[in-house]
Amino acid sequence: MIAALLVIYLFVVIVMIGAILIQQPRGGGLSATFGGTSSMESILGVRGAPTFFTKLTAVLGALFLILSLTLSFLHSPVREPRSAIERAVQQQGGGLNLPPVTPPQTPSQQPSPTGE
Repeated sequence: MIAALLVIYLFVVIVMIGAILIQQPRGGGLSATFGGTSSMESILGVRGAPTFFTKLTAVLGALFLILSLTLSFLHSPVREPRSAIERAVQQQGGGLNLPPVTPPQTPSQQPSPTGE
């Protein structure tokens, strides 16, 4: 399953690179924003209708994100217990069998040596 996801992932990456490189550049990028042109359209980001490659890039970007997260979860190692207590709990298959904790008795609650 992981091998199939990796093949799909590589296909998505290659097609996304191609779709990004084929797109027509819009505006001047940062140079248009910081004084390269005084057009309000470039500052406010007014653009025409999205093209096929713009939509394709968005879909491929979403697939890239989903596949990246899926593959990272599938490749993450099984978490090993880090402390001796966690290892003991895992070996016993449950909680530790410790005696119950009782609050300390105050002098007024202690039985008297004469039994009164």
